[in-house]
Amino acid sequence: MSFLVDSVIMFTSQVLFFGFGWLFFMRQLFKDYEVRQYVVQVVFSVTFAFSCTMFELIIFEILGALSSTSRYFHWKLNLYVILLVLIFVVPFYIGYFVVSNIRLLQRQRLLFACMVWFTFMYFFWKLGDPFPILSPKH
Repeated sequence: MSFLVDSVIMFTSQVLFFGFGWLFFMRQLFKDYEVRQYVVQVVFSVTFAFSCTMFELIIFEILGALSSTSRYFHWKLNLYVILLVLIFVVPFYIGYFVVSNIRLLQRQRLLFACMVWFTFMYFFWKLGDPFPILSPKH
């Protein structure tokens, strides 16, 4: 029962953070921006909500609010969702947006956006090679 109550509290705070992120995006960041893209607004608000929720979970850990298993579960969930958004969704959408602005690639923009995303993922993966943690010598 405690986990359910904690989940309702976390979900409510995420919805409030999402709404605040949406209002902040619309009223402050892009109030004079003529092109309104719904996906950009949603991705920004989701990223903002999960970032604020992770900060909230740190505060809850310090205060001892919620149960420790619930905090751990929501920490892992938030971490995986924000990593999914920042590593997969945002780079793919940037690639899709860049490809969709090239007139020659209009018919196959999804294919080329996937190619741009795979290129990003390759370089993102190769970025970790020089770190000594992965080296068998260490």
